Amino acid sequence: MKAAPDLSVLDWLGALHQPEQTLEWTLQRWSYVVRLARRLRLLGRLAQSINAAGLAPRMPEPVQRQLLAESMLSGWRVRAMTWTMHQVAQQFEGADYPRVLLKGGAYIAQGLPIALGRLPSDLDILVPRHNIPDAQRRLQDQGWREIDLDAHDRRYYHEWSHETPPMRNALFGMELDLHHNILPPVARTTVDARHLIDKLEMVDVDGWHVLSPVDQVLHCAAHLFLDSELRDRVRDVVDLDGLLRHHALGSRFWTMLVSRAVELSLVEPLQLGVRFASAWMCTPVPDATRAALSQLAPSLLRQYWLLPLLDAALCPTPPDQSPGLGQRLSAMALLIRYHRQRMPAKLLLPHLWHKMRSNQPSEREADDGA
Repeated sequence: MKAAPDLSVLDWLGALHQPEQTLEWTLQRWSYVVRLARRLRLLGRLAQSINAAGLAPRMPEPVQRQLLAESMLSGWRVRAMTWTMHQVAQQFEGADYPRVLLKGGAYIAQGLPIALGRLPSDLDILVPRHNIPDAQRRLQDQGWREIDLDAHDRRYYHEWSHETPPMRNALFGMELDLHHNILPPVARTTVDARHLIDKLEMVDVDGWHVLSPVDQVLHCAAHLFLDSELRDRVRDVVDLDGLLRHHALGSRFWTMLVSRAVELSLVEPLQLGVRFASAWMCTPVPDATRAALSQLAPSLLRQYWLLPLLDAALCPTPPDQSPGLGQRLSAMALLIRYHRQRMPAKLLLPHLWHKMRSNQPSEREADDGA
């Protein structure tokens, strides 16, 4: 099925790197961008870009109010995340295993540019799998409790997922997700978490660790193309662009990125991530890297059906419009692919049947706001 999304719906993304573009926008254009960027959780990022360039006073007054409100909300949420990371870290004092921040928490702890303007709503941390019981005990001592689940869902998390059930604490305004890997152990594509832990880097924040630069990029790409539903996931492409731009300043980054993708069996999500980041964000990628990924890419037949589906499903629907037939069919096909990636059929079919009977989402559809 050939899909032809209208990519003009994303032409405002260039303002994240070139905010002076916004000086030419009309109020009608701003109304469109504000609504779409807010839905995609990117309005705070746009506000930060405009503020950093000193352009906020030159925006129309109604726009200034929207950008200021989003900046204030983002600042509050980031401070809440930072405080949560500090409090949780205290519970792990004396633990003889690494505690790893993932995704938004890692970006904030490292002070990466993509940490600015975020709206974090959950804290993702990873510990070695055999240390999960100790980590759970420490968190429970601090008042964190797993959400209520039936027996099937509890088994899903403990046997088939790469994380334990989400935890909540009345003292903190966000969920905590405790991981032991970045992909489910029963998925078609799996990663040996020991390889990730071997390359960890420490950050100067309460003894936390983060994944290595190349592993952060690969995790972002794997999360988007293997472990997420794709509707309104533009922010993940923007994150991938930011990670590539920032970490590429390191020596031999691109060579290590490709070799690491091969080692972790994540070549396809990396190739897809590079493709979309380049097309949507003009991410600078060396020709040698593109050539290496092209040689390692899946078959042309697989790309022939997969790429048009991704183009259609990832491109957001404009405000006040409903997805067209092609986009809905593409999203449905990719949803099937998503489920088949995560679980083998002998586990997936009973799982979906249980979810359908209990009228619950088949996975956590409200994906992280980290």
